[in-house]
Amino acid sequence: MCASFVFYAWWKTEYLFLLSGTIIWNFLMAEAMHKWRSKGLLALAVCGNISVLGYFKYKNFFFDNIAGLTGLPSITEKVIIPLGVSFYTFQQISFLVDTYRGKAKRCNLLDYSLFVSFFPQLVAGPISYQHEITPQFNGPKAGKLNYTNIGQGFFLFSMGLFKKIVIADSLAPYVETGFDTALALPFWDSWATSLAYTCQLYFDFSGYTDMALGLGLLFNIKLPNNFNSPYKSSNIQDFWRRWHITLSRFVRDYIYIPLGGSRKGNYRTLANLFSSFLLIGLWHGAGWNFVLWGGLHGVAMVVHRIWQNTGGKLPTYAGWILTFLYVNACWVLFRATTTYDAIKIFKGMLGMVNIGFSTALTLTDDFILLGACIGLVAFTALSKNSVEAAHDMKFSFKESTLALALFMISFVKLYSHQTFLYFDF
Repeated sequence: MCASFVFYAWWKTEYLFLLSGTIIWNFLMAEAMHKWRSKGLLALAVCGNISVLGYFKYKNFFFDNIAGLTGLPSITEKVIIPLGVSFYTFQQISFLVDTYRGKAKRCNLLDYSLFVSFFPQLVAGPISYQHEITPQFNGPKAGKLNYTNIGQGFFLFSMGLFKKIVIADSLAPYVETGFDTALALPFWDSWATSLAYTCQLYFDFSGYTDMALGLGLLFNIKLPNNFNSPYKSSNIQDFWRRWHITLSRFVRDYIYIPLGGSRKGNYRTLANLFSSFLLIGLWHGAGWNFVLWGGLHGVAMVVHRIWQNTGGKLPTYAGWILTFLYVNACWVLFRATTTYDAIKIFKGMLGMVNIGFSTALTLTDDFILLGACIGLVAFTALSKNSVEAAHDMKFSFKESTLALALFMISFVKLYSHQTFLYFDF
């Protein structure tokens, strides 16, 4: 636990007090709920967490919109969002609700602090549940050397580091040029830029997850998987079962089902689906682009549910193409800093600028980047993912050499261009 606190304080010491304060608050509220199972206590405890998240992440967004609607001067101020605040806040809310439901295992403050602050998952997830992690801290494997876990953990960590440093960060300059620098993007540039971001985001966040799972295994802690080859999905529902799995299950368990899930008729089910995805969008960032991104995925889920209910079916390959193109288009909104940036990309992708003349990149760069991104997408869609590969490891010389090579290549490139995408969420 002390190592996890030092790890977090290394970035900004004062926010360690925030993390510690939320841990103490939630632990005390959970202890109170063990004695008095009260909805009022639960509401108070959850509101405390939402207040912290709201202040650091959404305060400026709220006041900017109030100022825009009323014409009053904005009273926003620069706020540095604490690392991982969205992740550890949701994790602690799940603990409070599970305590109220009688599902969370009662634990001491030390174990609870370690559950929240466990450094592999602290800044970028996955969002774990207390009852699946805390028992492992004192389990029979705790503190013992497990060479299978060490081998799999090192392989996963090396794979994740390679994804992040070598693949995702290598794509970042092209993405930044297309989205943030270029004034207009022709057809090939737009498609190269959008696909580059689709790959960058995947390898960035799945890389974080692999590193978290790998580091967890080194300590004999099995964290929940967060990715299961999402670009293999043949429909939007399957995509959300594979992408950011722990966020999807959190929203399902603590938002969608409490709203009524699919138990209160078709219209209510569709409304619950749409509302859940609006929340997913807002969780990712305080901006209307994130709300719109979440809303578009909500619309797609609603359409998919209606299509299912009417018995509609698509060939698998057609479903995959449609799903991937839709997800790729939505990522443009997710990445765009302004509405203009998104429109710029979409106009180019639709051929509304021109096709043959390139401005942001040379035509050669366009096709190299397009080819690389198409190859990366094909690789993720056709091959085993890193978690499956680690599980099937036979610890041969070839596999050990591969893991070591991935680690060394990544280590050499560690201090090159770096973009930390999910630290902002």
